Amino acid sequence: MAERTAKKPSLEAILVLTAFAAGSVDVIAFAKLGGILCSAMTGNLAFLGFYIGRSAVASAIGSGIALIGYIIGSAAGTLISRGMDQLPALRALLGVEAMLLGGAAALWHFTPHRLGSSTGDGVVALMAVSMGLQSITGKRVNLSSIPTVVFTSTLTNIVIGMTDTLAGKGKKLPQDTKRQVASFLMYFAGALSTGYAVYRFWGGLIYMPVSAGVLAFLSLLF
Repeated sequence: MAERTAKKPSLEAILVLTAFAAGSVDVIAFAKLGGILCSAMTGNLAFLGFYIGRSAVASAIGSGIALIGYIIGSAAGTLISRGMDQLPALRALLGVEAMLLGGAAALWHFTPHRLGSSTGDGVVALMAVSMGLQSITGKRVNLSSIPTVVFTSTLTNIVIGMTDTLAGKGKKLPQDTKRQVASFLMYFAGALSTGYAVYRFWGGLIYMPVSAGVLAFLSLLF
């Protein structure tokens, strides 16, 4: 009797779901937690300088916590996945990320999370650590140079791919570019849908990135 072949996980699904989570997390942090970013560290670093320059203490502290949390998450992700093959590493990374996002959601749901409060800073810290972990997930997926947490370089690669396609008659759009476009749009979709939830004052908006993170983890199991 032939042995059953293990089903290969969809790396593309992981990329788009984690990109959605990153967009959602950034909008929540920006709109509800003091104008900061938890995944896009280039923008967050610029905000940190801006807030320090204008003596906006609470927002500066939040941006600093996000930066430190992201660094801790990246370091933790490196250690967690060290020496592991791709699939076990992704399971570990996405499992921990889902738990961190779930912890942020619980803290958000059961405590006040005003700007400058310890619980608000706790939500920022948990989300930032989860995004640092996610940056290592993107490295371990290792598909089409998509980091899942910062999309400036992804946009550059999209423009390069499309320009090369248009300049070369008859060439098809590269598969890498298609994946990059999909991830870029899913980051935007996460930001757009969460932004709409903020506008409509929907209290469950914190569960949007959690759902994406859990689905990314479950995609490795089924």
